[in-house]
Amino acid sequence: MKKKYKNRAEQQDAYRERVKAKEEAAAEQADVAAQMKALNLCGFSEIAFDTPAQTCQEEIQVHRSWLRALEEPDIKEGETLRALARRTWNALLSSEGPGVVTDGGGKWIEGKWVPGFGVWYPCFQPSKQHFQIPFDSTQFPGGPLGEGIRDAAKPEWFEEHWKPPSDCTGNEIISIRDLPTLPPIKFKRAA
Repeated sequence: MKKKYKNRAEQQDAYRERVKAKEEAAAEQADVAAQMKALNLCGFSEIAFDTPAQTCQEEIQVHRSWLRALEEPDIKEGETLRALARRTWNALLSSEGPGVVTDGGGKWIEGKWVPGFGVWYPCFQPSKQHFQIPFDSTQFPGGPLGEGIRDAAKPEWFEEHWKPPSDCTGNEIISIRDLPTLPPIKFKRAA
């Protein structure tokens, strides 16, 4: 068996480098999370940063806002929350404007291929009623802040992971007549 390190000191140095790299990555991730919280950026089915919709009506409004930002039709006659959420997810995956990536993002780590997250998308800004694009490249030189989800581009991902709020089954028909208006868009994506 071939030794990886010449001596114990070299092995300890390599260990310290790995620990330092992990600490730096964790600090960077914490900084990104703090920025996302400060901007109140939302992921799928969230009404605020890291806050999932708690009621059927909250989730309906979230999906309506996302569909509008994706330039997709509002709720259709006879649609259920489950169908609305699925349509929103599929619209996000097939969108071209927001910069959604569905190619995986895998990379080589220590000589082994580590599969990517499957889907990456910029987070939604409820205050502007749009995704975080275009973005301020001075404030965010690395691009917009977003969410990556492993294997989320697989066809079965939605059915395996989406859960309705506790006040419904997700299979009830949405009453279009009773829908509240959507908040105004404060920022429109450049054409």
